[in-house]
Amino acid sequence: MKHIIYLAVFFISTLSFAQETGTISGNLLDFESNNEPLIFAEVLIKETGVKVLSDEKGYFKFENLKHGEYTLVTSFVGYETKEYKITLVSNTANIKLMLEPSTISLEDLVATIASADNNSSSTINN
Repeated sequence: MKHIIYLAVFFISTLSFAQETGTISGNLLDFESNNEPLIFAEVLIKETGVKVLSDEKGYFKFENLKHGEYTLVTSFVGYETKEYKITLVSNTANIKLMLEPSTISLEDLVATIASADNNSSSTINN
């Protein structure tokens, strides 16, 4: 009788902990430089607010996610911020994400410098 009770408790506890969770992992790569990894780039799940940094190989990983749709927001200094829609339907999703360097036009740069010069000269009062 003891064995039956132990088995029943074991199966009930196993079923209560079994959930539909999975992992999203992948690599964050530079689009223009032969898919070089982006080291310490930020990857954020918009729905949960959880963020991680990529490692020296551009690798990132999110664990214990419920199955469903997620929006990954990737950002890195000097690169365009991008959003990717990911649907997690199995235990793991392994993806490759590419970021492109951001560009700034010469006109934008001149306007920014001129604005900074105007602000600094107008704040000097003796």
